[in-house]
Amino acid sequence: MVQSVIEHFTKHYTRRIKNLLILLFTLLTSNLFSQNLVPNPSFEGYTQLPTSYSQGASCISTWRVPNTEGRAEYYHASSSSKKAGVPKNHFGSQEAHIGDAYMGLCIAKNIREFLQVGLTQPLVKGKEYQLSIHISCADKFWLGSVDEFAILFTKAPFVFPGIEKLLTPPSIIFTGDFSNKKEWIELTTTYVAEGTERYLPFGCFTYVEGGAEHGKIKGIANYAHFYVDDVSVELIEEEETILEEGALPEVKLDYVTEEKYIYENLLFESGSATLIPNEYSELEELILYLAAQKEYRLVITGHTDNQGSSELNHKLSLERANALKQFLVIKGIQEEVITVEGKGDKVPLASNDTEEGRKKNRRVQVTILH
Repeated sequence: MVQSVIEHFTKHYTRRIKNLLILLFTLLTSNLFSQNLVPNPSFEGYTQLPTSYSQGASCISTWRVPNTEGRAEYYHASSSSKKAGVPKNHFGSQEAHIGDAYMGLCIAKNIREFLQVGLTQPLVKGKEYQLSIHISCADKFWLGSVDEFAILFTKAPFVFPGIEKLLTPPSIIFTGDFSNKKEWIELTTTYVAEGTERYLPFGCFTYVEGGAEHGKIKGIANYAHFYVDDVSVELIEEEETILEEGALPEVKLDYVTEEKYIYENLLFESGSATLIPNEYSELEELILYLAAQKEYRLVITGHTDNQGSSELNHKLSLERANALKQFLVIKGIQEEVITVEGKGDKVPLASNDTEEGRKKNRRVQVTILH
């Protein structure tokens, strides 16, 4: 009897333990080597477990289903429903690529389902990123396939009305034979950012290019269903110059004690504490300078334009100062040497009557004290 209990336990939990170890390894290695900008990348986070299919929009955490028709599917190994389980579910059977969960998208003549997620931070203009999404064609015998998927990077959340065609081709297009109903297929490519990418919508879009219609469904039933798992957007780090021990790169700027340094390239969008991700070279030089100093203190002061109330602007200016503090701490500056303060809209550099002037007033400045 003891033997049978052990065999039952082993059979029931082996897959769960294996997936957990794989997920743990992935999370650890992603933190060590690069940062995935996609939150909840393998759909392990949820608001509630599915009790049937077509519950993706109400179950999944962080991600959204941006189409007006269809709710997408959320599958989880802990679901009590055979229609929403892992590996077996309404459209077939497939183990998760990683962890215990994945999403499902229906692609049909009268319905198109998509997924959309806000990145943890906007992509930086001119930087190169590695993109990866795993898909698997559901294996019910009557289901067809498609030969194209795409990413449509956007600055704001996107809503897809019905099954209308896109007016322009998507940002990134993956083509190929995706009809394999047994294995996961990785869609991967590199991408140079334009600097406006904040949201990642994904799916099989319909559009016309060069007179050819894209996004057609293959199969007699004119219906396809694809599982989606393990999504990542990671910055491709540039190789760093190897220096001799104790050596530091040449620092161009000669900082003066108690001088206020304003970073013109470190600007903020109106009403936001989010850094506009363009130029950070001056900050890198500041970090190199500080690395050569034995003792110092920093005072970071945030400023805003005059859009909004004085109370909110003061709060926002403090948040902006903290945003720069967090950036410096991540780069190795000790948190205890940094003091932050917010001045709101009380100390403008330029007139707030023009957008150019307001842009200059949305700033932070750094004072170095010895």
